[in-house]
Amino acid sequence: MDATPSPTTDNGRAQPGGEENLSTVLVQNGLLTEAQFAMARVYAQDHHCDLCQAILELNLIPPDRLNTLAFERIVALSRGETTLGPGSLHSLQPDRAKIERDIRAELKASATTATPPDMLDQIIERSFDSLATDIHLDPLVVGYRVRYRIDGQLHEIVSLEPEMAHSLIARIKVLSNLRIVERRHAQDGLWITKHADRPRTLRISTIPTEFGERVVLRIHDALTTDLGFPQLGLQQPQVEQLRQLIERPYGAILVGGPVGAGKTTTLYSCLRHLNHPSRNLMTIEDPIEYRIAGVNQVGVANHPNGITFGEGLRAILRQDPDVLMIGEVRSKITARVNVRAALNGVLVLSTIHSSDAASTAVAMFNYSVSAQLLSSALMGVVSQRLVRRICPHCRMSYTAEEADLAALGLDPREHDGPTLYRGRGCKACFQTGYLGQTGVFEILEVNELIRTLILGRTTREVIEQTAKDEGMKTMRQCAIDKVLEGMTTVEELRRISI
Repeated sequence: MDATPSPTTDNGRAQPGGEENLSTVLVQNGLLTEAQFAMARVYAQDHHCDLCQAILELNLIPPDRLNTLAFERIVALSRGETTLGPGSLHSLQPDRAKIERDIRAELKASATTATPPDMLDQIIERSFDSLATDIHLDPLVVGYRVRYRIDGQLHEIVSLEPEMAHSLIARIKVLSNLRIVERRHAQDGLWITKHADRPRTLRISTIPTEFGERVVLRIHDALTTDLGFPQLGLQQPQVEQLRQLIERPYGAILVGGPVGAGKTTTLYSCLRHLNHPSRNLMTIEDPIEYRIAGVNQVGVANHPNGITFGEGLRAILRQDPDVLMIGEVRSKITARVNVRAALNGVLVLSTIHSSDAASTAVAMFNYSVSAQLLSSALMGVVSQRLVRRICPHCRMSYTAEEADLAALGLDPREHDGPTLYRGRGCKACFQTGYLGQTGVFEILEVNELIRTLILGRTTREVIEQTAKDEGMKTMRQCAIDKVLEGMTTVEELRRISI
């Protein structure tokens, strides 16, 4: 009898035997459901592409759950291969520029022929395909433009006629339980949908502008995996530092940064780490962005008859919590409850808008928190930003110039043109040279010296310098490390630090 045929063809596409092996590996490891695998198989047949490519293009395995190299190894093992062939990593990457071009062409054609419900469905679906985090509907003098935010940057996708745009906005309001006729005041809503068999939450925000109502839809993917601290961008010493902070029995830990810096994702990673049947974990959020089994989550409603932050916080403190996550310090009430709960034996985690770790501590004074209570309650501050990663497909090296050395804080006399990296721009990264994001962090531990400075209401500059003297690694230093490692660029360093 002839030898058993290979499960793959010469072009690397899986034959039935290879598909069964791949299905077994992915489904048994909980990476895909059988329904998702069947969906990928149909997609691969319809688009005449490799099954692995179909899984990536459908985004069935989120990027934060399994990196491409690990996925490639699983595919290789399912094919009976022991080594990875050169160039296969590139072949398994979806062509994001092709996706963008197809989206623009498709939506431009649909804008004149599709009904408003179909047009909205297409805009939402294509934003998921592009891994966008936000959808912007901007009113112009005539009509609207639709933009996607991808890797922190906005890309214009399609223009809409006024009639189509107004119908889309009305439908968005209906789906997110907003008042359709209200156009003179800002509104916030929530819309839960599904894509690739996974729930997606869309947070809706509307605001009146000179030329009409502006709408932003923020996309929240389901947090289906335990995202570890290193995957957030924390360096190993910072990982240990953060673990030690959140494993304390009580006290307040604040996570600071601007909007869209990944603060909530960091808090959820902390909750995942602390989640255990022996602890009562509770959250109060507006709204609940990710659902975690075993954590008691309270959502603040956006209508007059719903529970308020103040009411919810007072009730939660009577629920015997061990760990309390407050979605955001936004008022004097939330700031004071944060501090008092921390002093009463609860570990409190919360976010706050601030520029760096030292200013986060000082910012609490703006909410009328006394220096005595704050110095006793505050255990640590985490401040963070997101920087864009260099695209691995067009990554190129170059010799650092004098301006680069100055940005990195290196003396040209001691460093003779070190090698740095940047992206040339290619199809995979929208010609930007960047693909994906990672965090840069600084962690301020409140020791006795810092506690004394807070008690004396010392300025941000003094607290920051003291923390540096005590060994705190700043966000700028963390970003410099990522530049020297070839992970990001000098331009990104300048963008996120002074």
